Amino acid sequence: MTSQRLSFDLGAEDARIFLDECREEIDRIESGLLELERDPSAAAVVNDVFRAAHTLKGSAATIGHRRMAELTHAMEDVFGALRSGRLDDLAPLAEPLLATIDVLRALVEEVTAGEALTDAPEALTAELRRRLELALGATDQGGGATDAAARTSPAAGAQAREAEADRPPSAAQTRIRCSVDPASEWRSVRLLQAVLAAAESGHLVASEPSQAEIEAGTTSSSVELQLAPPPDALSDLVDRLRAIDEVVAVEVVAVPERRVIDLGPEGRGLSADQRLALAGERLRSASQTIRIDVARLDELLNLVGEIVVHKTRLQRQAAQLALRLGDDPLAREAEEGAQHFARVAGQLQDQVTALRMLPIETVFSRFPRVVRDLAAKLGKQVELVIDGRETELDRSVLEEVGDPLGHLVRNAIDHGIEPPDLRVAAGKPPVGRVRLSARHADGSIVIAVEDDGRGIDPEALRRAAVERGILTPEAAPGLSDAEARLLIFAPGFSTAGRVTDVSGRGVGMDVVRTNIERLGGRVEVDSTPGVGTRISLTLPLTLAIVEAMVVRAGEATYALPVTGVVETLRTPSEAVAWIGGRSVLLVRGQVVALDSLEAALGRPGGAGIGSRAELDVVVVRSGDRQLALVVDGFVGNQEIVLKSLGSFVGRPAGIAGATIMADGSVALVIDIPALVARTREAARRVA
Repeated sequence: MTSQRLSFDLGAEDARIFLDECREEIDRIESGLLELERDPSAAAVVNDVFRAAHTLKGSAATIGHRRMAELTHAMEDVFGALRSGRLDDLAPLAEPLLATIDVLRALVEEVTAGEALTDAPEALTAELRRRLELALGATDQGGGATDAAARTSPAAGAQAREAEADRPPSAAQTRIRCSVDPASEWRSVRLLQAVLAAAESGHLVASEPSQAEIEAGTTSSSVELQLAPPPDALSDLVDRLRAIDEVVAVEVVAVPERRVIDLGPEGRGLSADQRLALAGERLRSASQTIRIDVARLDELLNLVGEIVVHKTRLQRQAAQLALRLGDDPLAREAEEGAQHFARVAGQLQDQVTALRMLPIETVFSRFPRVVRDLAAKLGKQVELVIDGRETELDRSVLEEVGDPLGHLVRNAIDHGIEPPDLRVAAGKPPVGRVRLSARHADGSIVIAVEDDGRGIDPEALRRAAVERGILTPEAAPGLSDAEARLLIFAPGFSTAGRVTDVSGRGVGMDVVRTNIERLGGRVEVDSTPGVGTRISLTLPLTLAIVEAMVVRAGEATYALPVTGVVETLRTPSEAVAWIGGRSVLLVRGQVVALDSLEAALGRPGGAGIGSRAELDVVVVRSGDRQLALVVDGFVGNQEIVLKSLGSFVGRPAGIAGATIMADGSVALVIDIPALVARTREAARRVA
């Protein structure tokens, strides 16, 4: 397509609000479409997608995004026909509607790009209208086809609205007043949406201010609609108006009798003064929600991190003062002040962390479309079940978990779920099931992808590992079934018989585990052949402020995130054994490789464990592997704020970053998965 420069009628701040709102509405429509494909009669879903399309159309028209407005208008016509009962089968329009979703996402991004990113809107708009006319032509009789044409033709729709506007007033007219929060940045958009909703009902006589005045930028925070609807149409129209975002009050004023009939359920049966007070309360509550740039939240969290460091420092100073002065009033006052500051800092930390928490539904919501499209491509029937979509976790974790989850879901459909004929032959229903779930557990979040497919065959994994040179023919039989299942995480491993655009390249599961462990999490696999597979991801709720064990090794101080620490112990040096030139330690019946922390990091002077009578040991874990690290002493546990070392220093092997300690010194934060992998690779080279 040829490059075309675009400009829109909105400023930088308005553009951000426009983008956020449009993305939310497009996600709502996509989710609703997938539900309607299964059940076209779901009235609540139909109303929801209709309103979302209507909002998109109004927003696009307001900023002058003509192609987006026309495409959403065509989409709205489809939902309107479904809503009125004139269209009862969405199947003939499902594919172009889903294609419209993808094109709308590109059109929204044109606002920031400032140029055309797709040339599909015009053709897709025409295709939607053509298919709607065909679908309605198959069901409408007599005047139905004419009505369909009027609804699907923008010119005919405009003429119909003009005819309604020319209708003379009558005694049966009704006035509806819609009020919008005066502080709303989208006041004119909301008022315009109200006028358009009334016009599309076919009963609008006039509005004050007029549509032209609103589009020109009215300063009013309310619009009064003059209509002549039949009694049975009034309730539906009021519901549509009330559903418009930021409309804080809807008054229906009959002629000649003036009466307020709705301020929501709470407004019914109240006196005029009470209704006025309720409207004011609604107005105030509506203005209490604001959008905040995530960069400001990140900066706020960074400042909270500094407060957490200062809190630890104050507590340390108060403790030292108590030791030096004993039961002195000054020492007691310092201790009380430090405790009070710690309480306030903890509450502030909790509040800021809560501000950054988002429901995992923001990630889960992308997968119904993925499952639908991939199942159709592979000729399979798959039902997606989502549990715990309201479970919250930090935005920084949320941004990182989407790709690993996407790979697990695709694997479940491609490798797990069988084709319908094979499922029936195995005594299963033809429709496979993939379940996505999330829950909080012990200060972490557990996300699971589960399917009822063919499961993981350990013997097939052993054969594939031998064929790809990952295992020798002699070593393969010695693997337990649990150990064989972990082969799926080996780099380059795949059981696919051929390479496709879905699988077979041997990349994916090793990246999944690497990414999850980089976040301080772990991956677990549970599978039964013929029954299904469950893969669980356990992740920290936040990455910014973490609990760490602080230790000394040599002249340096190190922090180990407690999510990777199994236990600490003190053991006599005689308990150390040597296998193949490597030191090991027996920990709870399991042989664990042993090394000094400095040697594991490859630091000068850290060549060995030394000749100490007793060893202070920290046992750490990454995935299914453990490593025992000898340190010179334990400092204790504390909350730390992870800081990057910067591009000048880079990222040394086994180091995730640095943190500032209570005494102002700097401690290096250990990257436990990287350290375990480094030690294992070093042992392999020695062997």
